[in-house]
Amino acid sequence: MDHPGELEQNGYVILEGVLKRHRIDALRRELEPHFDRRLFGRNPFEGRKTQRIYGLLSKSRLFDGLVEHPAVLDACEATLGPGFLLSVAHAILIHPGEVAQSLHHDDSFYPLPRPRKALGVSTIWALDDFTEDNGATRIVPGSHHWNGEETDESAAQPVIMPAGSVLIFLGTLYHGGGANRSTGTRLGLTIQYCPPWARQQENFILGVSADEVPDLSPRLQELIGYGIHPPFMGHVDGRHPLKALHT
Repeated sequence: MDHPGELEQNGYVILEGVLKRHRIDALRRELEPHFDRRLFGRNPFEGRKTQRIYGLLSKSRLFDGLVEHPAVLDACEATLGPGFLLSVAHAILIHPGEVAQSLHHDDSFYPLPRPRKALGVSTIWALDDFTEDNGATRIVPGSHHWNGEETDESAAQPVIMPAGSVLIFLGTLYHGGGANRSTGTRLGLTIQYCPPWARQQENFILGVSADEVPDLSPRLQELIGYGIHPPFMGHVDGRHPLKALHT
């Protein structure tokens, strides 16, 4: 299937069965102690009945494979070009009683007029079944073409997908978390990417300790910022950042 082509046409693509049950369970076990210590969101956008775990790469190496998933990286390459960066990776646990999040697009950090080419690619990994009742992400198909002057909440539709699926969508696509009208929680991971010249949402140079960087794959090192974007963006004292790290 032409995932980049479908992404460009519709603004999103859903891949089911990407994560097997044992891997989902392992990821959940890694997150549980962090949620035990985490309060609810600080504002309506984060969600008053939603918990978020930021900085996943500093929590466990189990998340690395999701960041580097080939289908996701192919979509990023097609949309953002070579040298794209990881922008943020965090977990979102929506509790019963949470209201729907306002519609937004993830590359609004870069205040350039719409319509335009996407300046980001986002993913949402389902670690629970996403249902209409438990807070499934809402998307507006085709909204990546909107001019940004108005949003139509009535056009949003829930992304119904089983645990182990991943939703890949353009940074220009309008979306938002759904209301949780169920009696259980809904767990997902959001991992987002940006062009090589753009500022990342998450500061990985500080967020991932220098001692941990050698444990990352060369690809992941580049994704978090240990690389050079031609001609010389990202250097340290005129050298490749990894050379500076190892001295």
